[in-house]
Amino acid sequence: MTDSAFRPTPEMIDAVEEWHQRRPEERVRRALVPVLRDRFHLTMAQAVEVIRQSHVGGANAA
Repeated sequence: MTDSAFRPTPEMIDAVEEWHQRRPEERVRRALVPVLRDRFHLTMAQAVEVIRQSHVGGANAA
């Protein structure tokens, strides 16, 4: 379960988009969840929430 107070920032959403724009061989070498966790010091649940939000309209999605 994610922390209900956690809200991904636009920078976090942008990081997901940047990762998706990488070449496939680069994505295989470094998975998205660890990238987000390392870059933003997130828990696993928070990293997953960032990915979810990026698919439903970004940080400003309801």
